[in-house]
Amino acid sequence: MNKEKWLLQEIDQWMAQSMIDAETANALRERYTGKKNSGMLIILFSIIGSLLIGTGIILIMARNWYSFPIFLRTALAFFPLIVSQGFAVYVIRRKRNSAAWCESVAILVTSSVFTAMALVSQIFHISNDYASYILQCGLLSLPMIYLLDASAPLIVYYWTILNWAGLTHSPLNAILLLVLFALGCGYIYLKRKTVNAKLIYMTWISLSAGFVAVMIIGAMLDSSLLLLVLCYFVLLLSVESLPEPVSAAFQSLGTIGSLVTLAILTYQNMWANVYEVVGAGGAVFAGLMLAVALFFVFSNQEIHKLKKLFILALSVLCILRYIWILMELDYDVYPFVFMLISNITLAGCGVGFIVHGTRHIRLQTTNIGMVILCFLITIRFFDSNMDFLWRGVVFLVLGAAFLLVNLRLARIKKQTKDEGVET
Repeated sequence: MNKEKWLLQEIDQWMAQSMIDAETANALRERYTGKKNSGMLIILFSIIGSLLIGTGIILIMARNWYSFPIFLRTALAFFPLIVSQGFAVYVIRRKRNSAAWCESVAILVTSSVFTAMALVSQIFHISNDYASYILQCGLLSLPMIYLLDASAPLIVYYWTILNWAGLTHSPLNAILLLVLFALGCGYIYLKRKTVNAKLIYMTWISLSAGFVAVMIIGAMLDSSLLLLVLCYFVLLLSVESLPEPVSAAFQSLGTIGSLVTLAILTYQNMWANVYEVVGAGGAVFAGLMLAVALFFVFSNQEIHKLKKLFILALSVLCILRYIWILMELDYDVYPFVFMLISNITLAGCGVGFIVHGTRHIRLQTTNIGMVILCFLITIRFFDSNMDFLWRGVVFLVLGAAFLLVNLRLARIKKQTKDEGVET
């Protein structure tokens, strides 16, 4: 065992025994193994190089493909896959800590899987539709995510299952898509204690793919997309048990997505002309996401009160949306009432951000609250017939308030910092 492997094992043991935290462990790994680990540019070039090599092999074989006998074509179809798997074994045993090797060989194996599946189907005239083909290739590429600790196959895997789900619409396939998506997300759960840039990157990929998956499932179940998306963002907001860098991805996407969805619901037309439906499958799916989110919220005693109130308000709005679609309310007064509730909820979110930011002297949080209020007032201006003069006056007042609040907080922050230095 060389010194590098011994040190990495020691760092893992120190972290397991709570002698050091995850941030310190990552800093030690980067300090003592950073010279051997390639940078992102090298990783990118390695992936591109692997793709070019694979493409070159395919083009060379295609030159005289039909002149080869069947046994030779079959051997050539599996040759890139066998060679790439040989490289994978080498990487696992010799180059486990090299990100460039892991990523490049993982994408090479993945490309070889797609190539072998396509060539075998062509050689033996196996009839197979495109959706089944990409799903099979994606499932065969899935082990590379775990074996080589690589992010490139995860992107390919999500692309395959989402394409398959988009091409095959049925309630049963919606359930299968959830299971397949969970297999991809399992990597994040298994690696949650080893926080690094790759894990954060793969978390963002998974959450983004999850958003698309929810949209596809909603289309499969002929359900309300807006309702399912809002429940998904509420679920992301409720997750706090993960390490801080990973949890930040959940909180960022959940906050931005829920606020954007909430802003859409502030328009009266979103309540006046609702042609969406919620079948049994869509209701179960939305209810499941909402129930899990509320379970996380109430089981976590350390969650901030304002955040808990924000999640509860969004949950109530989800329920109202479901009731609205279920009862098919189309009277003149009801759209205004539900639109008013949405506006009050979004305004309350903005005020909550401002209050939290001013109490804890956080300019970023305060500015988010100010942006929410300014955005709400702006869209209401363009949604009404107010004169341009009064619109200009209100914008001037908002801008002045924005600057005054930031100036006041900056002075308080500076004063607090000076008092701390003097103490």
